[in-house]
Amino acid sequence: MRKLTCTLLCLLMILSTTFCLTGCKSRTDEMAGLEAHTDKQINKMKKQVIKCINKQDKEGLKKLFSKDAQKHIEDLDGKLDQLIGAFNGNKIESAKGSGTDFEGSADAQPLHIYGDYSLKLINGEKYVIMINICDIDDDNKEKEGLYQITLMTFPKDAAPEEFYIETNDDDYGIFIYKKDGIQQ
Repeated sequence: MRKLTCTLLCLLMILSTTFCLTGCKSRTDEMAGLEAHTDKQINKMKKQVIKCINKQDKEGLKKLFSKDAQKHIEDLDGKLDQLIGAFNGNKIESAKGSGTDFEGSADAQPLHIYGDYSLKLINGEKYVIMINICDIDDDNKEKEGLYQITLMTFPKDAAPEEFYIETNDDDYGIFIYKKDGIQQ
């Protein structure tokens, strides 16, 4: 009887330890899954934005913006023209990310994803583009999509002294900064 009790206690301890370790692993897996999801979503949006800029497809770019952003960005068509025009017809050759970040989770919505990319143009110029999307918002589907693009027509290391971007991550809009510090 004593052997049976010891065996059952050992088995119970092994099962509880396994259950605890599995629980920790699933949380780690969940976080890794969320990071993989955010990277996939922002990379997909980045490719679509670059494709539209390279084709000078203003309507395609406009459709990437959430319905809510389309309603709230003042003179969206004019700002899209300025964004596409800032490239002076030069195509984007490459876009290297310096980081993806997110705010929220699939459970605590909305899920906002931010991407920051150094662009190299065909003519050798270097720009920086920041893309902000709302990936998941089950309570307000109209907010899902692109809601902010910030373009710097110079690389980060060539930013003018005391350069400061005056946007908030949650602001709707298209913001263009030129090397002389002028925002359009």
